[in-house]
Amino acid sequence: MAREDTYAADPEDALEMTRIMEQDQLVTKGMGGTFPEGDIPDDIQHILDVGCGSGGWVLDVAYRYPECEVVGLDVSEPLLAYARARANVQQRQNVCFVHGNVLSDLNFAEGEFDLVNIRFATAFLFRDAWVPVLKKLYHILRPGGIIRVTEIDTMGLTNSLAVETLLSYVYQTLGKMGYGFSPNFHSMGMTPVLKGLFTAAGFEQVKLFPWAIDFSCGTELHQKQYENYIATFDTLQPLALKAGLTTEEEFQDLLNQMHVDMVQENFQGVWHILTARGIKPQSSPSS
Repeated sequence: MAREDTYAADPEDALEMTRIMEQDQLVTKGMGGTFPEGDIPDDIQHILDVGCGSGGWVLDVAYRYPECEVVGLDVSEPLLAYARARANVQQRQNVCFVHGNVLSDLNFAEGEFDLVNIRFATAFLFRDAWVPVLKKLYHILRPGGIIRVTEIDTMGLTNSLAVETLLSYVYQTLGKMGYGFSPNFHSMGMTPVLKGLFTAAGFEQVKLFPWAIDFSCGTELHQKQYENYIATFDTLQPLALKAGLTTEEEFQDLLNQMHVDMVQENFQGVWHILTARGIKPQSSPSS
């Protein structure tokens, strides 16, 4: 059966599902919570998380703000089943997980949500889909509602040549496939364009909030990023080989060196992440 999504990796592959779950925890913890830029306004009651994956962010928000109704939208039924099971275990009554594809028609009413969140959509949105998708989300936000997008240029910067070389293959592979906005595919190129994408979709009062996650050897999040890298490189290796960027032997040699480098006491790594927040104008033009 043909996939209905445009994820770079198959979100229903067992390894990729595990990676998504682990990365979700890594990023929320590393950024300092679900809304590290500050508490949401009191008039935020109905929240949508697009590409919710295993539901970690949704469940964390529902716990932190029990007066809010939080909806998770994702194209992967296995991930949604896992998210619903977690909600049942936690007895979280103010969450709902919905199957849907943001590239297709959304079964939400105009102005239904007070806040819409997306994280790392560069993994499932081609560059020419960004503005159309943001316009869809503009439509389902109420006037004065908040759009919140968290994105990356890289998967971290390190002092390991092996890691940096493997990451370069990731950016080149994804860039050639149509993801991100880097002009030379040396990164994903997302953070410089977020403000412009928001403006093109009609949002105003755009603010940028930068975060830095330290995953150097000895830090709390080192192991999770190590595992994130292993799963990422394993998943994207066939795509990098198909693109002619490397050979299987060279790729394996780099992986072996990465394992050595990342357990050294002098291994250093930091992951720069950017959250952009915009507002739907109170008097908005018809879209």
